[in-house]
Amino acid sequence: MSSLALNYLINLLARRDYSEYEIRCKMQQKAFSQEDIDQALAHCQQHHWQSDQRFAENYLNFRANRGYGVNRIKQELRQLKGVSSQIIQNVIEQSEINWSDIALSVLNRKFPQYQNKLDLKTKQKIWRYMLSHGFYAEEFADYIGSSSDSDY
Repeated sequence: MSSLALNYLINLLARRDYSEYEIRCKMQQKAFSQEDIDQALAHCQQHHWQSDQRFAENYLNFRANRGYGVNRIKQELRQLKGVSSQIIQNVIEQSEINWSDIALSVLNRKFPQYQNKLDLKTKQKIWRYMLSHGFYAEEFADYIGSSSDSDY
């Protein structure tokens, strides 16, 4: 195993957690051989310095605290960070995050008028925003009402 590759990887992990996919991409950009990457990663995983499970847990908590819903976080972990679907599912099942509370805090912060009687255009804007931030309709629909209210 190349000590240069191992030192580079340890330097990365000293700053923050990375997924295995992110590490592989970074090391390939630095022109490390595939063998050096595999050996350095295996060494770090054996010593529990790198773990996709731990990375996914931290990422889930970080993004939830930033006001994103579980759907968006799952998509980011899978597509941008390269974490396996099984790990993502395990982390979400083990988390004790109340997604409805997060949705409510996002509504309070972004749309403080959400409790008032809203016109259809404003309701649609709120729905689009909440869905694009990864919340399921069940997590916020009760707070703003459905877009098919009898008022409209």
